[in-house]
Amino acid sequence: MIKLIKKAVIVAAGLSSRLYPLTLEKPKSLLELNDDPILIRNISLLNKYGIDEITIVVGYRKEMIINKVGKKASFIFNPFYKFCNNMGSLWFAKNHLNNEPFYYLHSDLVYTDLLLNNFIKDTKDSQSAIDLAVDFKETNDEAMKVKTTKNNLLIESSKEISLDESDGEWIGLARINQSNDVFKYIEEALANEQYQVYDTFAFSNMAKDGYEIKCIKTNEEPWIGIDFLEDYKKAKELFK
Repeated sequence: MIKLIKKAVIVAAGLSSRLYPLTLEKPKSLLELNDDPILIRNISLLNKYGIDEITIVVGYRKEMIINKVGKKASFIFNPFYKFCNNMGSLWFAKNHLNNEPFYYLHSDLVYTDLLLNNFIKDTKDSQSAIDLAVDFKETNDEAMKVKTTKNNLLIESSKEISLDESDGEWIGLARINQSNDVFKYIEEALANEQYQVYDTFAFSNMAKDGYEIKCIKTNEEPWIGIDFLEDYKKAKELFK
């Protein structure tokens, strides 16, 4: 019998300075998308599929997020949010997960209901250490690019991968099955003072050491990660 995963971690601690002045007064995850804050939209979609044990890692203007979300989630404060990237924020959720599998999301990710539904279905009987939702397409320099095997197993994920070597882009949604191992790799990186690297740094190191990390196709379902003002404008148009 397949055990449904009810836990999710959303990292929402960053300053989001690339979106100034929009994020000078509020965190990026609370920017509204057609009357709904992005974070509330994401929580509602997760809840729809039975994922209701949601932990949000907060930092910048944390009180605003806590007040807006209320009892829909629990919260962990990353006091080092100014000095670390999303990998460091994810580490703070370790003790809340008890080595259990969980869904992992970036708080600025906007996606369709069908994309999430398909990802949950496609990973429901997963045997991989991690499953990553990947848009297999041409990418740009800013994208979190992936290199994969012919069987769609991760070789490496990084923004530094050259465009001609990239097979697609990880969108910021994952199912983490071997959570204990993931946190072991994160802790190793943090112990080596690699505070500014992305979460994919740990994932890539796991892939190099032989862990199976499967890249799951998004099948051209619409999504967008909001990093710049242009992304926000596009998201509001795309998800009317």
